[in-house]
Amino acid sequence: MPDTRGQTTIVLPTYNRAAFLPDAFAAIEAQTDDAWDLVVVDDGSTDDTRGIVAEYARRLGARMRFISQSNQGAYAARNTGLALASGEFVAFYDSDDQWLPHHLEKCAGALRRHPDVDWVYGACRLVDHRTGEVIAPSSFHVNGRPRPFMQLDHAERDGGLRLITDHRARLCMLRHGFYCGLQNSVIRRHLFAAGGFDPASKVVDDQVFAIRASVAGARFAYFDDVHVIYRVHEENSSASSSAMTPQKRREIFEEVVQAYERVLHELPLNRSERRAVHRSLGNQYFWQLGYLASLQPGDRSSALRYFRRGLAHWPWQPRAWKTLAGALLRTG
Repeated sequence: MPDTRGQTTIVLPTYNRAAFLPDAFAAIEAQTDDAWDLVVVDDGSTDDTRGIVAEYARRLGARMRFISQSNQGAYAARNTGLALASGEFVAFYDSDDQWLPHHLEKCAGALRRHPDVDWVYGACRLVDHRTGEVIAPSSFHVNGRPRPFMQLDHAERDGGLRLITDHRARLCMLRHGFYCGLQNSVIRRHLFAAGGFDPASKVVDDQVFAIRASVAGARFAYFDDVHVIYRVHEENSSASSSAMTPQKRREIFEEVVQAYERVLHELPLNRSERRAVHRSLGNQYFWQLGYLASLQPGDRSSALRYFRRGLAHWPWQPRAWKTLAGALLRTG
């Protein structure tokens, strides 16, 4: 068998994204780290995906494997790719995004040099696909201020790598997230030995997987530079709030709260971590599902149901109680 130590298997799931695939393949071929192989999983596309993939398969030869399956969703397609992965590391390429050339060199290189690190990632630049406008220069900063995870204690390693060492890391991940999406990360394959993703999930299981990995003791490190161009468009789950319909918001956050309910009941969290999950659930039930997805569009009965769930998880919200009182008055 070939020696795959230090090699990265790239898993590229795709569904009706033929228009994005040429850019995706070009970005993979432009990587300055050449130690990779590619698994493309077509999740039941009905466009010209197969023809475009065949063209690149001829050029890449044995470095690329292609499998087609009936439409089962992105996480099921990632699981299919994981089952075929042979590299020591795994990187997931979302076909509508674009890796910058240094992504694998920096992330996989860090994993090779530092065996105590399990998950390495860089930032994303969010760009409006239709206009080309930069929505956010870096996913790691908001209005020039670093995200909370960047304020955790960390050890400086070579090349600007920051290994998170803070004992509050799990709590920060539960409260705020690490912004270590699958598309901007390279991960040791052994983290998937206990299983992959929930195939029924549509948007949130990468977050839940990161939480599970953290609770299991995985060590995270990051580079504070942009590795991925994240294209925001109507078909992905990260569309801006103004572009997201109430129905789509409800579908997304129903899945989010269900996932965090499982985290609360299935993982061995300490008291502070459990409080963090309850607070997150309180906010998501009340403000995302209750207020934005229900009350604003006029569905007051659903809003009241979500409000009660939110306050059951986190009742210490004066503004929420005031909002609930107003909703009750309007419904008589």
